[in-house]
Amino acid sequence: MNLRIINNTPPIEFYNGPHKQMIFTLCNEEELNNPLLNRLYKENVCYTERWYLESRKLIFDENWIHPILKSICIDTVLKAKIIKSTVIDGVIMRNFLNDKSLPEYHISAGINLKKLHRWCGFFSSLPDKVETLVALNGQS
Repeated sequence: MNLRIINNTPPIEFYNGPHKQMIFTLCNEEELNNPLLNRLYKENVCYTERWYLESRKLIFDENWIHPILKSICIDTVLKAKIIKSTVIDGVIMRNFLNDKSLPEYHISAGINLKKLHRWCGFFSSLPDKVETLVALNGQS
């Protein structure tokens, strides 16, 4: 008995044209705007990323009384808006990755999707009380 290998998969095509940058939609919503964060970060850093970067920095610095950290922990509505921004923008990025007719956006969408997963995981894991956050991080 002879076996034949049948290969019906089309060859992989690599896109070599110009790549386009994806922008965040909900992560740049005005309700996530914060004047303090605006002074700390450049204009091209979206609002959700500003919250993420500053919150992580404050946790690493063990600056538990900072208003940014307190507001993100205590204000569950704000936290929910930030998480929602990462989820919705993630869906948008995933749709671009799955759309074979738009290969010029694939690299940017892939990079942004990784960021959005990281941000969503971080904000979802934050407790609703700063005291809990301090206890979890073992204040030095």
